Amino acid sequence: MGNLDRRAGLTRSGFLLEGITLGWNVVGIIILAIAAVAAGSVALAGFGLDSLIEIGASTVVIWELSGSNEQRQRVGMRLIANAFLLLAVYLAVQSTVVIFLGFHAHPSKLGIIWTGATAVVMFLLAAGRHESGVRCRTGCSRPRGR
Repeated sequence: MGNLDRRAGLTRSGFLLEGITLGWNVVGIIILAIAAVAAGSVALAGFGLDSLIEIGASTVVIWELSGSNEQRQRVGMRLIANAFLLLAVYLAVQSTVVIFLGFHAHPSKLGIIWTGATAVVMFLLAAGRHESGVRCRTGCSRPRGR
């Protein structure tokens, strides 16, 4: 019964950490959209789109924690991979246009503050996942030894 209790605890930790990540990224999309428009920044827009993709990634992890089947996991991972590919194309095209036109984005205090806060929060969440073993024990489709 000890292993089942441990597994349940790890799963609860996984749901909590992914819930925090999901909430942070939802707020981030709104903040980054405001900052990107105000500054005219392709980089901030790209960061906002990345946050949208991270919401999809968190959803896939939640599916895994819920015991979803392998087919659904593959579909989720394929969607995330395609979203990152589209983000790369968007950034390449927008960056080329901006450079060609000689446009310079305005400084964005909001963007700087949010980006710094996001770095801190994501490192803390990653440390929480590592410390609790959630990522390797409950967020993987194949068991990994330790």
